[in-house]
Amino acid sequence: LAYHGYGHEPSKVLGWRLASHAWLALLAYATLSIAALLAIMLWLQERALRRREFRPWLRALPPLADLESPVFRVITVGFALLTLTLVTGVLFVDDLLAQKLVHKTVLSVLSWIVFGVLMIGRRRYGWRGMKAVHWTLAAMLLLLLAFFGSQFVIELVFG
Repeated sequence: LAYHGYGHEPSKVLGWRLASHAWLALLAYATLSIAALLAIMLWLQERALRRREFRPWLRALPPLADLESPVFRVITVGFALLTLTLVTGVLFVDDLLAQKLVHKTVLSVLSWIVFGVLMIGRRRYGWRGMKAVHWTLAAMLLLLLAFFGSQFVIELVFG
C-alpha cells in the first residue's frame, strides 16, 4: 500500500502463463539460494576443521558428511525448478529480444549448465567438498547476475 501511495502505478496483471513462469523462477532462485547458503556453511566448516579452529558455532553444525547430502538434494530440486523455469520461458515469453530478456536468458542457461555439470560430476566422478562448493557458488553467481544483473545492464549500461 505504501508503495502504491507514493505515485507508483500498480503492476500490470500477468496472464497465467507469465505468472507461472515468474513463480517458478522465484521458487528456483529461492531453492538454489538455500543450496548456496548450505554450500557456504560447508565451506566454513571445512575451512575451520582444516585450520583446527574448533569454535562453538562449529559444534552447532551437523557433521561435514551429513551437511553435504542436503546440499545436493536442494540443488537437485532447484535444478528441476530452474529447468521448468527455462522451459516455461521458452514457451510463454513472446519475444526475448523485444522484451530485453537476452541477458537474463543467457545467464540463466549458463547457470543451468554449471549446475548440471556439478550434478553429473557428483554422480560420475564423486565431486565433493570444496570442488562442489566452488561449482555451486559459481552457478549461483551466474543466477544472481541473471536475476539482478540483467536489470542493471539494461538500465545503466544500455540506458
